[in-house]
Amino acid sequence: MAFEPSPPDTGLFEPVAPADASLDEEWLRAAWDDRLLDEPEEWGRRGERGRLDAHLDYNRVDPLRVGVGWQAQRPTTMRPRLGARLEYATGRERVLYAVQVEQPLAPRGMLAVGVTMGRRTEHNPLQQVSDVENSLALLFGRQDYRDYFEREGFGGYVSSRLGGVTTASVSLMSERDRSIPRFPGTRSWLHRQRTLRPNPPIEEDRARIAVVRLERWLPSSGRARAGFAHRVDFETAGRRLGGDQRYDRALADLRALIRTSPATALALRAVGGSCLGGVLPPQNEFVIGGPDGLRAHATGAFRGDQVALMQVEYSVELWHMRRGVFEGGLHAIVFVDSGRAWNHPDHGWNVQDQRMDVDGGFGLGTAEDNLRVYFARNLRQPDSGFVVSARLQRPF
Repeated sequence: MAFEPSPPDTGLFEPVAPADASLDEEWLRAAWDDRLLDEPEEWGRRGERGRLDAHLDYNRVDPLRVGVGWQAQRPTTMRPRLGARLEYATGRERVLYAVQVEQPLAPRGMLAVGVTMGRRTEHNPLQQVSDVENSLALLFGRQDYRDYFEREGFGGYVSSRLGGVTTASVSLMSERDRSIPRFPGTRSWLHRQRTLRPNPPIEEDRARIAVVRLERWLPSSGRARAGFAHRVDFETAGRRLGGDQRYDRALADLRALIRTSPATALALRAVGGSCLGGVLPPQNEFVIGGPDGLRAHATGAFRGDQVALMQVEYSVELWHMRRGVFEGGLHAIVFVDSGRAWNHPDHGWNVQDQRMDVDGGFGLGTAEDNLRVYFARNLRQPDSGFVVSARLQRPF
């Protein structure tokens, strides 16, 4: 076993390798969606044609959801990309499913069309704790960091990869959402005396929705993780599309990871969202608070039709450990979160009139960012205590 000191801090920015620079490059997928198909670049590096995966999730509504997922694709050809998932929610005794078929119209994913269909347990897209992290939190801490509903529907889309800058897509969907009550028999191994939050009801109307989206994943290459990721949505429901819901909604989630030196990294995130017209149903409101944003606040502490959130996280490698193929170490982390969600009767994003809540603190993480423990405090209330949370990946 060998211990190595961290590389010296030169104060210089490291260049970011191009997306196809290394066969060992991984893709850091933001937790925006639970997708049926991997990105073509990620899939192509593994050299697979088909794969079968097991899926397991434990939450306060299903409560145990088990299933299998399958996908097949040949990114270098014009053959269709196929993805499917079949799950069973044991407590609800409910079969869940999802299917996605995508047909490339141009090489390298420059243009493609696809269709989707499914019935799934969904949660608010701004609640970005993964299935594994949330399941462990419920089993060991009796905490569930997400709010759930069931979504059933179908849709189609057209997408285009615009070089290495972004992927643009236009989707049309017909969906029906259903409320799911908290399952009364949800069990935890520890902290059994804690009371689980009720799962909030939603609006159960039929929705017909059009979405224009720009998005880009954050590439990384070994320890030189750096890059920029974004997802920008404009979503409209009702009017000429039909359906029972009517609203216009915009959301931008921007992220950057900067390697300021071989031993230090700066992660940045900015979120802005607004209901531009109509009334957002509860399942589409902006929700922040909890371990994925405003880490010293309770889950879902702020909810509304407007949102603003800024997060900054700086990490320093204290030491690096290597033994054979295993690499580990220790990172020190400091962070600040600031934001709020609110309602505006005239659909104005009046962020300048809001008193933003501010959380800050410190943490420790492994060299590969697999385990991170945070100690967060509400900086607006100096007498408040620390809130401890653990993550198995970088929050953003």
